[in-house]
Parts: sequence; C-alpha cells; structure tokens
Amino acid sequence: MDNFVVDEMIEKLKCKYIKRWWSTDKCFPVLGEEISIKEKMIREKEMNQFINDLFSHLKQCPKNKDQQTAWKNSLWALIKNFGEQVGFTEESVSQDFAEALPTVTHQFIGRVKAFNAEMKLDKMLQALRNVWIMNLLQVLFQVKVEYTPAIFAYSMLYPYTDNYLDDPEVSFEDKQQVSKRFRLRLEGEQIEADNAYEADLFNFVGMIESQYTRTGFKELYESLLAIHDAQYNSVMQHNEMTSPYERDALGISAEKGGASVLADAYLVNGKLSDIQVDFAFAYGVLLQLCDDLQDAKEDLKNGHMTIFSVTLKKWPLDKLTNALFDFSNTIMADSYEQLDHEESCKMKRFLQKNLTLLIFEAISQNQDYYSTEYIKAIEKYLPFRMNYTKKLYKKLKRNYANFKNVAGYTIDDVILIATEVF
Repeated sequence: MDNFVVDEMIEKLKCKYIKRWWSTDKCFPVLGEEISIKEKMIREKEMNQFINDLFSHLKQCPKNKDQQTAWKNSLWALIKNFGEQVGFTEESVSQDFAEALPTVTHQFIGRVKAFNAEMKLDKMLQALRNVWIMNLLQVLFQVKVEYTPAIFAYSMLYPYTDNYLDDPEVSFEDKQQVSKRFRLRLEGEQIEADNAYEADLFNFVGMIESQYTRTGFKELYESLLAIHDAQYNSVMQHNEMTSPYERDALGISAEKGGASVLADAYLVNGKLSDIQVDFAFAYGVLLQLCDDLQDAKEDLKNGHMTIFSVTLKKWPLDKLTNALFDFSNTIMADSYEQLDHEESCKMKRFLQKNLTLLIFEAISQNQDYYSTEYIKAIEKYLPFRMNYTKKLYKKLKRNYANFKNVAGYTIDDVILIATEVF
C-alpha cells in the first residue's frame, strides 16, 4: 500500500463532509413530539429528586471498607433505576455495551491511578469519554466490548496532549518543540524523553506498539500521525482570531474531529473497511461540531476560531444550529453496509437521540446568542424548561463545590471509591 494512504482518505472524507455540511437544511428541524410544560415539570421534579438522593448517598460513603460494598451496591442501584427511568436500558442501547461498561470503567480508572496517582478526576473523566466512544465503536463493528492497552493509551493522550497544547502558560515555542519530538516517536523513532511529560507520551505509544505491530498495522500508525497533525493545525489557529476567509475554520474542525475518531476506530479494530473508515470519520466530525457549539463562548473568549465562535456577536446561532441538527440526522440515518446489523442500528438510534440531547444542552448554555423566536420554538422539544437547565448546571456545580462527606472524603475520593479504585 502506498505511503500515507490515511492522509489521502482523510482529505477525501473532509471534502465529502464539508460538502455535506454546506448542503444541510437550515430550516427549523423536525424534532418529534412537543413536550408539554406539565411533562417538563414532572421531569424536573424527578431530576431534582435524583440529584438530592445522589448527593445525599455520596455524603454517606462510610470509612469502613466492609460497609462500602453495600453502600456501592445501593448507589449503583439508584443510578441504574434513574437511567432506566429516562430510557437508558439494555434494550435501547446494546446488552453487551450496557453490561461491559461498568467493568471497562473500573479497569480504566484503576489503570489510570496506577499510572498517574496525581491525575485529577476531571482529566480522568475527559479520557473516559473517549474510552466509551471506543466501546461504542466496538458494538458498531461487532467486536467484543472490552478494555485494551490501546484503548487506555490513546484515551490518555487526550488529557495529556490536548490540555498541554491548549495551556496558555506554555509558550508557543515549547508547544512546537514537544509536538515535533512526539511526532518522531509516533513515526516509530526510539528517541529518549527529555522530561517526565515526554516519557509518559512515549510510554503511551509503546503500549499501542505492544498490541499492534507497526509492520502489520501501517494505517493505524498513519491515523495517529493524522490526528497529531490535525491537533497541531487546530492549535495554530488558536493563536489569534482572524477572518473566516483567512483560515478554514470548518475544515480544521472537520479534520481534527474526523481524524480523532478514525484513530479510535483503528485502535479498536486494527484494520478497517472503507465503510468503517467513512462512518468513523463522519461521527468524529459530528462530535467535534457539537463540542464547538458547546464551547462557543469559551472559544470566543480565548480567541479559538470555530464556525460557532466567529458567528457569536455578529449573527444569531439559529441557522448554524439547524444545520447541525440536519447534519447529525443525515449521518446517523445513512445506510452503512456492514453497520446495518441489528445491534449496530440500535446503537445508531441511541447515538442520534443522545446527539440531539447534546445539541439541546449546548443551546441552553448559549441561549443569549439565539433569537428570542428560536428559543421559544426549540424549548417546546427540550426535556426541561430552558431556565431549569441553566439552574441545573449551577445546582450541580454548587453541590460539587460544597460537598462534605461524613467520613471526611472529598467528592473525588468518593467517586473513585464508587468505582472500586480508591
């Protein structure tokens, strides 16, 4: 196979999905049944009850190890019951996925604590999100849902590389130097690490190499180089806010998101069919655009250029968000041969439902940047009233910040005890 075949695939797919984006329907989306105010208020009451019960239970985490088992069992029963109440059931997603998720989560967090005991919970959860995406791909590709060294290594690269590259305290020159050296290691060069940070990065590459040989899985390593380059290009655009005619904000987001999930897919399956490549890239673009909408305010503040951040304060986000709904629906509704078996179709329906909720949540957090008419129209389909959603996040943050456990544990300690890792 020719060199850099993955780069060529990514370029073609990027053009395909940018073209798809420009052809999206900008009209108000079809969102199913409206949810009455009465129904929203019932849901809000149930959510409030769940949050109160959850934090009350977390505060009661006992010091005694023997008592912690019963405490954990009742905690997970509480979470499972609420999950079923809001539609997260084994029937609605995938039995293999639902059954494997707690085990994979436990294995991953345990490995994180063994690798870096100082890692903060928020960074751990950031990495865990990618683990779950890789588990979803395992369902879609009909491979066993499980934890692997490659899943651990690649998911850990997220908090390590993304946060380092986004850190305003690190000089531009240092970012360039580290990025250059890390690229050499991704290419297969056995270079000595200059510091502990680099040693960890190189160690992650070694874990992937222990599972997949470079000679047998050439495209996999090309995909890692591709996401590295896409991340680097994304950081370059963060240097300053410019005109959208100077830099291809949509193309940069599409390449970064698509290349990221494409690498996930290769690390899950080793080798991919053209259809698996296409779906993974499309899903990655979609997730990235959802993230860009969610982070629009913060990106504008930090001078990070995306199609949403450059739109803020100039035009309402109404039509861009309509386009995102349509983009999501067309990708998830596409018939991908090999991904049309029963479990895969079920998973795609589940993903589409959750992507819609993700966009709803992003609208709630950015409602000041929409027209009044749009907010009134979209609110009819949201699971909660718009103002409740805003208050919900404040309530969660307040409960998190003011947490006091009877045994003296911090909330991060309690969450880790709940996953049997502390």
